[in-house]
Amino acid sequence: MRILQIGGGNFLRGFADWMIQKGNDAGVLDTGVVVLKVTPRPSRVPLRAAPFRVVLDEHDVTRVDVIDEVVDAYADWDRCLAVARGDDLRLVLSNTTEAGIVAVDDDLSARPPETFPAKMAVLLHERWRHFRGDPARGLSFLPCELNEDNGQLLRAAVLRHAAVLDPAFAAWAGAHCRFYDTIVDRIVPGGDAEEVRGERYAHWAIAGDPRIRDEFPLDRAGLPVEFLADIGPYRVKKVRVLNGSHTALAAVAPLLGCVTVNQAVGHPLAGEYLRRLLDTEVLPTLPAGAGPFAAATVDRLASPALEHRLADIALNAIAKWHTRNFPVVRDRWAAGERAPLSVFALACLVLGYAGELGDYPVRDDEEVVARIRDGVFPFGDARLAEETADHVRAIRAAGLEAALEKVIR
Repeated sequence: MRILQIGGGNFLRGFADWMIQKGNDAGVLDTGVVVLKVTPRPSRVPLRAAPFRVVLDEHDVTRVDVIDEVVDAYADWDRCLAVARGDDLRLVLSNTTEAGIVAVDDDLSARPPETFPAKMAVLLHERWRHFRGDPARGLSFLPCELNEDNGQLLRAAVLRHAAVLDPAFAAWAGAHCRFYDTIVDRIVPGGDAEEVRGERYAHWAIAGDPRIRDEFPLDRAGLPVEFLADIGPYRVKKVRVLNGSHTALAAVAPLLGCVTVNQAVGHPLAGEYLRRLLDTEVLPTLPAGAGPFAAATVDRLASPALEHRLADIALNAIAKWHTRNFPVVRDRWAAGERAPLSVFALACLVLGYAGELGDYPVRDDEEVVARIRDGVFPFGDARLAEETADHVRAIRAAGLEAALEKVIR
């Protein structure tokens, strides 16, 4: 079996590829991975088909050699099409961040198309054409992006493009390709081409057609993978607590001189901001009993063994805030309350993107950044725009620390 992996960043290498290696070693899998580079910008970590180490601590080091090919979609689209025709291809893994799964018009004749779902539609079309619509040649998709209902969101976007390419192909893709909702959890703070560092904790929940358990039986290797009927409750808790904390800290803590997450948790003001955010805004939106998970998450973030750079978390921060933090804001509004700490993080992003906060970590789509610098609010919600503007004015008037101290108190 072969797996097509969209993206070769630290997370997929330290989480999914690590698990695939463990599955191969345990004899429950016999698979290789071909990594598809799907962005035109240079990779921060050079992608290569070579072994690397996943280091969880000094006593837990795994040699990972499952990646047997790396293909750049912008340099060799013909090879991408050849991979799609592969007889042994079964699964597709992806992590394109929350900004990657978008249903927008795209030029399907481009080599390659711009968006991730359009690329997948064209590759699936090539596979459908090559195998003459064989029902057994459909693929299973395991998106690791943190969008809600990520599998169904990807399915809808791919089928939208499929319908443009060929209605018969769209019918085949809808009937014979399976898109699974997933939620992934492991902090993988960094690495290079030879080594990825992560925490020991890991969890992967997968919901959908039960055949995936036979295609991808990682639980039989003793790995922390669950096949569930519904991952919704776990997803909400994990994304709001862990990922929402990451995004908020990455927006605020660099302005207090923090470079890494554990520094931020230990910083008097940034650490208080995080704890107040969780206690007063996030936990009230979750079912009773989420407190211990939040407390354990703070301990994970504070670990000195994890040098997780805030600048790395800042990638596509605007889309991340919308997915991870805005649901908390909306739920607080629905309860007749406000969420000033969550919105404060968005105000920092807006000011940082606008160039008003000095050397601020901006790693986002150029069009998003340009619109903010032109004074355009990134979301079409009038109340959110108004509350964000209040924080922007407070930061401009009093400075970051004074404004933050006021909103915390």
